[in-house]
Amino acid sequence: MVLCDLCGQALPSEAAARRHLQRPSLCRRQPRSPPCAAAAGCDELRRRVETAHREPGPPDSRSPGAPPECPFCGEAAGRELEEHVRARHGHLLGAPGTDAGNGEQLYECPMCSLTCTNIQILEEHVELHLEEHNFSEGGDLRDLELAQQLQTEEDERQRSEEEKREREEFKKLQRQYGLDNSGGFKQQFLKNMEREVDRGRMLPFEYHKRKADMMESLASGIDDGKTKTSGVIEALCKYYQNENKDVRCVWLSAGVDHFHSSLGDRGWGCGYRNFQMLLSSLLQNSCYNDCLRDTTLIPSIPKIQSMIEDAWREGFDPHGASHFNSRLHGSKAWIGACEIYSLLTSLRIKCQIIDFHKPTGPMGTHPRLFEWILHYYSVDNEGGAKVVCTSKPPIYLQHQGHSRTVVGIEEKKNKSLCLLLFDPGCSSQQMQKLLKQNSDGTALRLLRKFVGSLKEKQYQIVAVDGVLSLEEKAARCRASQVLTAEKIP
Repeated sequence: MVLCDLCGQALPSEAAARRHLQRPSLCRRQPRSPPCAAAAGCDELRRRVETAHREPGPPDSRSPGAPPECPFCGEAAGRELEEHVRARHGHLLGAPGTDAGNGEQLYECPMCSLTCTNIQILEEHVELHLEEHNFSEGGDLRDLELAQQLQTEEDERQRSEEEKREREEFKKLQRQYGLDNSGGFKQQFLKNMEREVDRGRMLPFEYHKRKADMMESLASGIDDGKTKTSGVIEALCKYYQNENKDVRCVWLSAGVDHFHSSLGDRGWGCGYRNFQMLLSSLLQNSCYNDCLRDTTLIPSIPKIQSMIEDAWREGFDPHGASHFNSRLHGSKAWIGACEIYSLLTSLRIKCQIIDFHKPTGPMGTHPRLFEWILHYYSVDNEGGAKVVCTSKPPIYLQHQGHSRTVVGIEEKKNKSLCLLLFDPGCSSQQMQKLLKQNSDGTALRLLRKFVGSLKEKQYQIVAVDGVLSLEEKAARCRASQVLTAEKIP
């Protein structure tokens, strides 16, 4: 039989005694007599027993990182737990009890209630408890430090990988838009010609001749005209006068030459080539003679780059200039509608940018874009003629990754619309097919684009509409600076 130290109830075994102490409903918690032989230690021993037989609570209820508590008095003792126990409660470590059977003096462990027959054995036993407690506390701290170190290393690794991905994406975009300092028109032209010689597609003699022609063109700033096709608009006018199948009316722009990409600008020069097309039309219109008196011939692509830089230096589009670091010459940088607008305005050519920023029809189409272009060409050319050759300049059409030139629009008998586009990606050989007198119209597939064919998310156009006075030019320059100031916080 075992007696409860608190209420004196007789219990059949030590296991029953422990369950009895853990259930307040069974134990009245009224101490029978202090098990300690020293009367002065009764109060402290009661606290020891209550600490050793605490009521069940949630596991690991002590807050993480809190200092360890003394098993006798419950005081936070920190890393000096062992010294605290020996200094404050050393007299309790050997608290003797009396066995009910033979009167042998026993010593009960205050931490686990184990009964020892020798005071030295009890001290060694308690020291094991203290060492285990200190080791566990130190282990928790080491685990926490290790977890924090591992998390820090993982965060650093992820941050490093993210920075690496961002650098690679940035370099990829730089290469894509020609901002990777890999050279410009001249370097690409020479490199591609060398490749043609290596593949047996160009003779060394031809290489040196074309190199000399290219160097002369760059020195003069005038395009060599080797990618130009003229007379297409006139050929289209004759074709539509004889074609009467399904076209109700067609409006054509003023005369315009087609320019296609060459070995020096293939893959990035479409914006410059479309500017050459637009300029070729303006140079044939006497209304623009005054503002184009210093540009009587089609400039080369490097020259156009320098002209855009001059427009930036005048104060046009500071935001766009900062995007290119105010430098285009000697690079393969792509240009778009904003650069074309700045260049034309700096030449005192009145123009506007129209942004079709989202689809306005089913299936991602842009019927409003077609309607705007129809109005542009037809507003001053109403009449019953089937073919209307207008005096309107062509329209610069931009979308993500490419640009083309609108030279006319068809209206079918069923009221559907079809744009006529000059694409810098079409070669001279392809464009020459449109000049044949016996053309059956199949070559027009190069030019025709129906509403369902233009499904980019966004389109921009630059449309020319007259000449600016010096005061109007200065006002537009100031306006572009104000707009830039509003964009930049």
